[in-house]
Amino acid sequence: MTASASHNASHDRYHDYESDLESDTDSEILPDLPYSASLTYNFQSKSSNTEKLQKLRGLMKQHGISVYIVPSEDEHQSEYTALADKRREFISEFTGSAGIAVITLDDGETLTGQAAMSTDGRYFLQAEKQLNKENWTLLKQGNPSYPKWTQWCIDKAIQSKFSNVISCDPRVISLSTGEFFEKASKSQYSGQIKFEPLLKTNLIDEVWGDEKPSRSLEPVFVYEMEFAGETVESKLKRVRKKMSEDGNGTHLLVTALDEVAWLLNLRCTADVEFNACFFSYVIVTLDGLSLYIDERKLSDPKVKTHLDQIKGLVVKKYGSFYDDLKNFKSTINYPEMALILPSKTATTYAILASLPQSLIKQRVSYNPIVSYMKLYKNETELKNAEVTQYKDSLALIIFSAWLEHSLLDKKMVINEYEAACKIHQIKTRFPNFLGESYETISSSGPNGAIIHYAPSKEENSIIDPEQIYLLDVGSQFLEGTTDITRTYKFGYEGLLEEDRKFYTLVLKAHLAVALAKFPPNNPLTSAILDSYSRQPLWNEGLDFNHGSGHGVGVCGNVHEGPLYLSTTNGGPSNQSLFAPGAITTIEPGYYVDGVKGFRVESEIQVIECEDTVGRTREGNKFLCFKYLTPVPFCHKLIDTKYLSRVEIDWINEFHRSIRLGLGKQLLEMGEFRAYKWLVNETRPI
Repeated sequence: MTASASHNASHDRYHDYESDLESDTDSEILPDLPYSASLTYNFQSKSSNTEKLQKLRGLMKQHGISVYIVPSEDEHQSEYTALADKRREFISEFTGSAGIAVITLDDGETLTGQAAMSTDGRYFLQAEKQLNKENWTLLKQGNPSYPKWTQWCIDKAIQSKFSNVISCDPRVISLSTGEFFEKASKSQYSGQIKFEPLLKTNLIDEVWGDEKPSRSLEPVFVYEMEFAGETVESKLKRVRKKMSEDGNGTHLLVTALDEVAWLLNLRCTADVEFNACFFSYVIVTLDGLSLYIDERKLSDPKVKTHLDQIKGLVVKKYGSFYDDLKNFKSTINYPEMALILPSKTATTYAILASLPQSLIKQRVSYNPIVSYMKLYKNETELKNAEVTQYKDSLALIIFSAWLEHSLLDKKMVINEYEAACKIHQIKTRFPNFLGESYETISSSGPNGAIIHYAPSKEENSIIDPEQIYLLDVGSQFLEGTTDITRTYKFGYEGLLEEDRKFYTLVLKAHLAVALAKFPPNNPLTSAILDSYSRQPLWNEGLDFNHGSGHGVGVCGNVHEGPLYLSTTNGGPSNQSLFAPGAITTIEPGYYVDGVKGFRVESEIQVIECEDTVGRTREGNKFLCFKYLTPVPFCHKLIDTKYLSRVEIDWINEFHRSIRLGLGKQLLEMGEFRAYKWLVNETRPI
């Protein structure tokens, strides 16, 4: 058969396949998202926002408090929290994942006061939309026109007619925050304010009452060696070696949920939505460890066998953790007890407040040992990261072809939530899929400018093919965790020159990091790479109000510290964390408030450069990145006049590799429409 005949036969096959699907997709009923409960949970409760604030101020009056702080985090300083721990969301009805609520009581007789929500640039538009403006003031972090929330607290405590006491639940406030207010009350503002946390009492829980959800009791499961790549025994050996090297530590507290899960090779998908971790603490000693957990979560016989094999492990009640801290003292085995805590931002104020003062003064140090070890993936984890990216990229390509075909060819009306449901449905076809790693950001037109916008079944917009569509999706597979963003323009009408410009500048910023080469052991690497991701935009007087990248876990947290590409939002930019084995995202963007948003995000792996002739001044190999996410860029939005020859060649080669690498798999899956879409999107620019 001649080449032209073969081409025509293939074209007919695509056409026939699409025709066969017409009747199916027209009436397709998509299942709801599995996490829709958290999106639609009625944080208004049976009470209005005004009523909840009134109840809270009544409790503040009882405790003599003028300023009460409600952070986003739980007792483990988690970014993503269980429904039962969304106290800030409950009291404010703002559902962004980051922010601090502060409520004041100015007059004890009338129970009147003020309330402020402090959040970062990702959530300004969302907060303005969700907050009750009669009750709340928005404090925009990083904007010099607004005071820092900490100063706002101090000013309001000084101004209050009721009292000058600032308070909080110290179990959910970081040590660094608690120490700030403690120091302020004893030095600069001595006599003007008092800092008096309420240990074991959370006023928001009292307001919430019986309506407060319960935590999950779903059992944990063993994270097998084919995914973990290292035994618990090996991890503990490395941890204990580091404990001994760094200050002769005898006890290490592991409080972050993803760190406990990583250390013990256990996972759970129900405790904290989007994160494969579980509520627990671990205290590691030089010859044993204590696991604090609700024992009902250890009902799986395989888990019991797994834990029995860990030498020196003792299981204790989750609720006894703070009691044990109070009783910490030197023992026969450890006559000179030395306690290592995580960083002051990862440790809660209550942990230090619970320890004996004699121990705090002499034998406490800070070192996030497990966090650093987890950051650098082993060979099994790195191999599985590529498998995970491969599967999620296939799903995204299949979805993109479906959405374009549905909008343009079939003229279907599809809303943002339905699109999110569709890509979830596609992902379920792939083995070892556990669920999303965060709420799917499916945003059309103006909603794309809301950086962390997530549609719900009740609140969404119709996807307009003539407007910019931004899709930010992530998955949890047993093999790993993903975080991918692509920006689309489906129709040709309304294709603006500025759309192509903005998109191409964002893509150019993305490639500036992807193609970077840099020396190891440089404490400024994070800030330098962040600048790379902004320079193409800066050159046009543009910028974006979020970090340009973050570490990614392995069947863990999608935002994995302590690695960040950020100089704007408080990330630990001045640490030498870029080393082989680390995985990070690159995600520059540009947003036109109320109109549209552009973002391109992929995952990259730090590796040693093999194509550089020279070495650093110290004789080390330079570092660079391995690109992990084989999803094409939007061909329609690329304007080559903003790209260099090197960038054009890289994009064309990248697209060719996707076409060759994933195209065959799509055909084997019978995804002929997706293959046709891929071929079109990856043609040379």
